[in-house]
Parts: sequence; C-alpha cells; structure tokens
Amino acid sequence: MDSFELYKLYISIKLHFSSENYDFLKYGIKKIDIKTFHKRKDKIFFDKLAKHPDPHGFLLANLSLNEKLWIRDLAYSENAESNYKNWLKHNQALTYNFKQDLVKLDSDFNKNFICENHQHPILLKKYLANEISLETLCILVDITGALKYWNKEMEFDFIYDTLKLKIKKYIPFIKYSKENFKKIALDFFR
Repeated sequence: MDSFELYKLYISIKLHFSSENYDFLKYGIKKIDIKTFHKRKDKIFFDKLAKHPDPHGFLLANLSLNEKLWIRDLAYSENAESNYKNWLKHNQALTYNFKQDLVKLDSDFNKNFICENHQHPILLKKYLANEISLETLCILVDITGALKYWNKEMEFDFIYDTLKLKIKKYIPFIKYSKENFKKIALDFFR
C-alpha cells in the first residue's frame, strides 16, 4: 500500500467512526484528489504507516477506540501498536473472550440490559469500567437489539450518546456468527 492509498483509508475509517452518515462498508474508500494529499504537511506519517503489515486492521483497531486520533498519534506510537496487537489477539480468540466476559455479567440475562431510572445498564457499566470488551458489548447489543431500547431510555445521556455511534459503527466489523453467539449466551444464562 502506498502512502496516498493509506491516506484515503485513514480518512474513510476515521469518517466512518465519527460521522453518522458515512458508512465505510457501504461506500468503501472515499474518493479524494491526490492534490489534497500533496498539500498535507504530515505525509511522512502516512509513508511510515503504509509499510505496516496490516494497515487496515491497525487503523480499525485504533480508530474504533478513539475516532479523534490524528495520523501522527498513530505512526510513531507504541501505544497504537499495542492497541493493534491486543485487538488482533482478542479477535482471534473472540469466542473464548466472549465467554470470559459473560462470567462478569449479572446472572439474570435481562437485568444486564435494563436501564433503571434512566441509568446506564449493567452491560454498559461493565464496558465503561473496562471489565468487558467492545466486541462483547457490540455482540450482545446486536443479538438482543438493545440499541433501540437504550436509545429511548438514555435519550439525553451524554456518555451514551458518544457510545451509541461507536457501537453502531463497530458491529459490522466484528466477524462472528450471530446464531452461534446467541446460542452461547443463551446456554450460559440458563
């Protein structure tokens, strides 16, 4: 991948996670004029990241955590590489990690999703406390359809407003069988 291709990929994934209207999986990589790229003063960072063995995964791993990251925050950051390696490791053992996260939830399955007095549900609190992964949160939300209920119950919640876009935008990137994970969750909470 050359630095211009990486630039377009970076802009597209960043826009996917920060914009309600842009869908990377639907529209693909944004068409950008190369003149725009040549006017940038930070091309050196794109040159460096273009040499990464998995630039798509690297950008996805980091921008799904923080869509506001600038390219310079990614190019020479040990933290960004660590985020990528953790993301890769986590997704390679997704089923195992999902099962490990289920243990940390309330034994009453439905209770994990209920917003009592318009407060955050247990599932969201566990994610915010870094006790469960973004993938587990997204999978459980996806298999239950909880977003619709949460959108109504936490309509004016600032913290939830920032998270609901992340959840909605990250779900399509998780490679998992909805039926298999639903069965895992149902078997666990019996």
